[in-house]
Amino acid sequence: MDLDFLSFLADHRSEFLTKVFSAFTFLGSEYAAIGVACLVYWCFNRKMGNRMLLTLLSSLMLNQLLKILFIARRPWIRDAQKVRTVESAKADATGYAFPSGHTSNATAILGGMVYGRRVKLIWKIIAWVIVALVGFSRMYLGVHTPQDVIVGVLLSLALIYLMGWVTEKLNEKPSIDIFICIVTTILAVTTLLITLLRSFPADHLAEDIAKNKQDVFKLAGASVGMVLGWVLERRLVGFDKPMKVLFGVVRFVVGIVLVLGIMILTKSPLISLIGNESWAGVVRYFLSCFVAIFVWPICFTVLEKKIATSYIKD
Repeated sequence: MDLDFLSFLADHRSEFLTKVFSAFTFLGSEYAAIGVACLVYWCFNRKMGNRMLLTLLSSLMLNQLLKILFIARRPWIRDAQKVRTVESAKADATGYAFPSGHTSNATAILGGMVYGRRVKLIWKIIAWVIVALVGFSRMYLGVHTPQDVIVGVLLSLALIYLMGWVTEKLNEKPSIDIFICIVTTILAVTTLLITLLRSFPADHLAEDIAKNKQDVFKLAGASVGMVLGWVLERRLVGFDKPMKVLFGVVRFVVGIVLVLGIMILTKSPLISLIGNESWAGVVRYFLSCFVAIFVWPICFTVLEKKIATSYIKD
């Protein structure tokens, strides 16, 4: 029945709608989710950004763990005749299908952004409408079933409230950040071990298995890099929102270039040095997240203070 629904959507596609839903599906990509989270974290609200990043990280981790445990094939692999997937969407729909990563990402970021009683109802409505459109886009494009999308939403929704509770506990007792760091590292290592020990059906595509394994390796590195940077930033930096709009623009633009530069430019050297792409991914994503959460904030904090001090003297 789930594949019948995807077939129904394929029968009602148009060139215009495909472009529209391709744009919405991008909003659920990891790059878009990380970009929005970093924008909020660096430039608008450090505490909200922290919570959003923790929600996104835990969502990504559980999402990959479920993919490895359930090893659900993509819809077009299950029935190529019934499911007519938009070809351009396949490039970003690698690995296993359940649950939907794009939907989880959009829920974690947008839902996390409007979490809390102080947020106006109109912003909550807008955020959740976009989440719904991202989820629908995955089905419209033929890369996920309704089950994949629904579980993706519920997974991140539960984590939004869990991280909200964690944030409240942190406000009451800041020292538990070390405990959170340890638990996250244990979960990352456990997920990695499950992936390494998991046996996959012989008839499954080798590229799907390899893609999911690589994603888990990257996520393990990202998880440790992020929580370690998060603890150090909380204890050593504690930066505030930018004093000027220009400072905020510089924070975001330079920060994104720096993080993406590390992710892209260190790939080949690390593979050559380590000799294994998966373990190189662990190091690469560790460095990227550690720089984003701790190194870059401490850099722009020092620079902005120097600029502000120099301006006052003049």
